[in-house]
Amino acid sequence: RNYEVGRELFKVASCVSCHKLGDQGRVFGPDLAKLDAKTFNTSHILESIVEPSKKIDEKFRSYSYLLVSGKQITGMVIKETPDELHVVIDPLAKDKATIIAKDDIDAQKKSEASLMPKGLLDKLSREEILDLIAYVMAKGDKKHKVYMHEHHDH
Repeated sequence: RNYEVGRELFKVASCVSCHKLGDQGRVFGPDLAKLDAKTFNTSHILESIVEPSKKIDEKFRSYSYLLVSGKQITGMVIKETPDELHVVIDPLAKDKATIIAKDDIDAQKKSEASLMPKGLLDKLSREEILDLIAYVMAKGDKKHKVYMHEHHDH
């Protein structure tokens, strides 16, 4: 596997917009360096990328809010005060949160869809996907065993 390709794809495929890994990214979605080793495997990573809505950690769940004006806003709450919610609708729009006054909310419901977009791997080759998954499995560590060559002359 190629560390540099995986690291670059972590940026190019927009992973860094929501996920922290090593010295890159931000914690808007799960911190990939802190994933549970028991469930953290290549199948889990691939499934999470291909089907982001299949299993959503409640900390990263989004909600739909129907406002008294009839407008609907769906996003993830990043801050809550006694009077308002700060909701991120598009995680790729950096830190632009929409502020909703709690008095303006007519109804709210849990969203079954992840804010993580589908199709993130669609433009990548098989080798690029494998390099990206290896980078995530290695938690951004260049010295991880996934980068050790299989053929050593000792």
